[in-house]
Amino acid sequence: MTPIRTAHVALWVAYAVLVAVHVGSLLTDTELLQRITQPMFAPLLIAVVLTALPRRTRTSVLMVLGLLFAWAGDTLAGIASESGELIAVLSFLAALVCYSAALAPLWNRSRDPLRIALAIPYGGVVIGLFVACADGAGTLLPAVAAYAVALATMAFLSAGGNGMTWTGGTLFLLSSSMLAMDWFLPGAAIAYSGVWVMITYTVGHALLIAGMVHAMPARRWTACAPAAALVIVEN
Repeated sequence: MTPIRTAHVALWVAYAVLVAVHVGSLLTDTELLQRITQPMFAPLLIAVVLTALPRRTRTSVLMVLGLLFAWAGDTLAGIASESGELIAVLSFLAALVCYSAALAPLWNRSRDPLRIALAIPYGGVVIGLFVACADGAGTLLPAVAAYAVALATMAFLSAGGNGMTWTGGTLFLLSSSMLAMDWFLPGAAIAYSGVWVMITYTVGHALLIAGMVHAMPARRWTACAPAAALVIVEN
């Protein structure tokens, strides 16, 4: 295994350990550890992207931009004020727009009719959730509406990529739905919703990024691999 591939795998392991630590901090109600670990998710995924892709492309730039916006959302998610919630919503909205733009060419190139058919109901789920949360959203209603559209679009486009992007988009949709219930429908929240929100978010985000990386035509370790030598033996 080449050093760059070793580093890439090590980053995935570090991400898995970080997620486990964060989920543990939620179960033990260790708020300080939660605040330390959550902003570290996106930087690790950015490093995953940069160690995998051999050159800068439109897709890689969009992935990194999306992760930067997600980092802003993760960092501000713990702020309880309405302005903090608004900035977090707008940050994740921008991340979803970037991911949708990155997924669109992949959707056009390799869409699977079965996965797309299964993803069509996503729009109905998002619309129903938005209608249910509209009264509780208050002044955040326009931002929540834009987020709902972007979320449904990203989830649908993710279904046209590969199994990892589809699963990742679905978990991302589920995570955002549970978070919206926590914020705007407190009476409808499920038990341990905070834990389930973070599990579906972190696993979904990782699968979405892994799926887009997998769809790229080359990796750093293949691009840097020595070319096969042609040996001519003369008698």
